[in-house]
Amino acid sequence: MSPTPSDLAQDPLFQLNLLLWLTQPLPDGGDIHPLLHQQGFNVHAIAPPLPVPLDVRLAAQQARIPVQDSARPDVVLTRERDHRFAFIECKASSFGPDSTTAEQARAFLLIAGPRAPEVLGLTPTQVQDSLLAYLTPEGQRMPLNATLRQLADALIRQQLPSGRSCVLGLYMTKTELGVTVDNIGSAFFSLAEGNHAALRLQENTDPRPLYFIPYDPDLNPTPQERAFCKRVLFERIHSSVLVAVGRATPPTQLPLELNGLLNDAMFGMYALWENRDSARHMRELCRQLMRPLVRAVNTVCAEAVTYDADTGWKFNLATVEQHRQVIDAVSRFSCETLDLRAEPERDLFEKA
Repeated sequence: MSPTPSDLAQDPLFQLNLLLWLTQPLPDGGDIHPLLHQQGFNVHAIAPPLPVPLDVRLAAQQARIPVQDSARPDVVLTRERDHRFAFIECKASSFGPDSTTAEQARAFLLIAGPRAPEVLGLTPTQVQDSLLAYLTPEGQRMPLNATLRQLADALIRQQLPSGRSCVLGLYMTKTELGVTVDNIGSAFFSLAEGNHAALRLQENTDPRPLYFIPYDPDLNPTPQERAFCKRVLFERIHSSVLVAVGRATPPTQLPLELNGLLNDAMFGMYALWENRDSARHMRELCRQLMRPLVRAVNTVCAEAVTYDADTGWKFNLATVEQHRQVIDAVSRFSCETLDLRAEPERDLFEKA
């Protein structure tokens, strides 16, 4: 059963992918309105590990303010022309100032504040302005704004370098899903204050297969949602293999490398993913798919595919007939035969 627009607005994976689409150079008149790209914003990093400066952490401890040592915003956006950086976190709902989630939010406020250049490993001239932004359903926007103001005020009272923040609200009508921008977000993103259409809703159409990132190990969806997202990822990797093999001209040896397959499956976004643990898990998932696929090919054409832990897979396409057999075996392979709820095997010898 496909999710409703209301379900999607509360889904952090949907929120993340919508945010990525809004930064893409898309043509006019499409279903997605790339309002952030039109204002000059691009993706700087996905899930980067960002530490709160040590002296700030110590000062927070002395003030008895709970703060995480580091945090990973879902996306960091940048605008090159004026060196702005937005640290954006997707949330299904608001939270209170005394919740454990508030410890993460305090870390985000300190990361996005005056020390942002240091946190990003850049010079002050390379980071002229910075902001923390949350993306959440419109009904959660005002409560979350209130929480962030309380957290920031408490940091400032202790002379801790808190950054500014805004909350972008996802609203829905019968025909569109859009983003509500407040006055702080308006000034930072150069967008008019108020509502901005982002996605034209198509009746009976599930947008999830169009996600840049169909599967995110950092999130904790239901088992059914996780299996669905995993199948979408597997189907994309399978499609990338089929296209690469189909385009090859025998005699040749076709190399297919792990990171390349994942980057193809995520339309280039995997290369921007800076969460090393998550990236490792994604590589394990890729191997989980490729093992049975390679077995299926080698059953039809013995030793047509070999694997090396350092270089990936090599398709040996020596003749036109062997090429035809390999294409046929790859095209006949189906992700539906796999146990999508099985966890991938850990590769103990993989480099971090």
